[in-house]
Order: sequence, then structure tokens, then C-alpha cells
Amino acid sequence: MFLKVLEIFTLISGLIYVWLQVRQSNWMWPVDILSCVAAAITYFAGHLWANFGLNVYYILMAFWGMYAWLRDSRKVEEGELHLNKPTKRICIISILIVLIGGTALIQTLRILGDPAPVMDGIVGILGVVGCWWLANSYIENWLIWIVADSLTIILCLTQGLYWLAGLSAVYVAAAVWGYRHWLRLGKYV
Repeated sequence: MFLKVLEIFTLISGLIYVWLQVRQSNWMWPVDILSCVAAAITYFAGHLWANFGLNVYYILMAFWGMYAWLRDSRKVEEGELHLNKPTKRICIISILIVLIGGTALIQTLRILGDPAPVMDGIVGILGVVGCWWLANSYIENWLIWIVADSLTIILCLTQGLYWLAGLSAVYVAAAVWGYRHWLRLGKYV
């Protein structure tokens, strides 16, 4: 019962987080922390180790995101969204992290007895890169989230985490909307 309550809390706080995220509100970060704590506990209980670790990572990245967004928001006018362009180096490093880190993560999850090591590992490594790209205001972060959250729906459905699957479906829709919104209002700093 407690885990279902946490799942529902994660859903509600996650919806608030997405709405704030698309609007580039700095309030998204504290809401994200609360949502990720609840999600981490839920994934821990289900032995989905990559998603548990990913939510711990999200909590840590929320502190970096607060700093980076406050810094960058001072460089644009009211009503504009601050954007940065990923360099070729960042793109190459991100691809290597997904390929090498993803392979290592999947193997580690197999050893730990994760019930869905491949899907959990892929979602986990995409989340690491997507979160970093979001914290640095790369518009392409939304494309990573579309893929990662679509896979999370499948992962959650196969593990009986139906509320979190619903939340991930909302995340996919929000990522599509967020990408369009940032394209329209974004300004590169």
C-alpha cells in the first residue's frame, strides 16, 4: 500500500515538475527532488537498480540545474528561454557514455539480479545523458527524453508499475510539447 501511495505521489509531483520544466521555472528543481525521492524508493523496492540509481542522480543534478539555470536565466530577456548549443565534443562524449556506459550498466544489472536489465540499463543511461543536457539547456534534451520515457513506459508496464507508466506517458507528451515550446521561445546565450 505504501509503495502505491509513493507511486501516486510521484505521478502528481511529476506532472507538476513537467509543467514547470517546460516553462523553465526554477521551481521545477525542488519539485523534482521530491518526486525523485519517491520514485527512487519505489524503484528500489522493485529491484530496478538502474532506475533507482538514476533517480538518485536526478536528485544530485537538480542542485546543479538550479545553479546553471539561475546563472543562464540572467542572460536573456523576460519571457525568453535560455538555450545552449552542445559542442561536437559534448555530442561525442554523450554517444560514448550511452554505448560504453550502457553496456557496462546492463552487465552490472544482470549481476545484481535486475528483473529487466537491458531495458532498465538503456533507460538509465539515456536518463543520465538527458538530465545533463537538460541542466545545460540543450534543446535536444527533449529528443532524448522522448526515447527514454517511451522505453520507460514499456519497462514500467512489464514490472506492474502502472502509475509510473502513466507518468512516463505524460512525460513523452510533455517532451514533444517542450521541444516545440523551446524552439519557439528559446534564445541561445
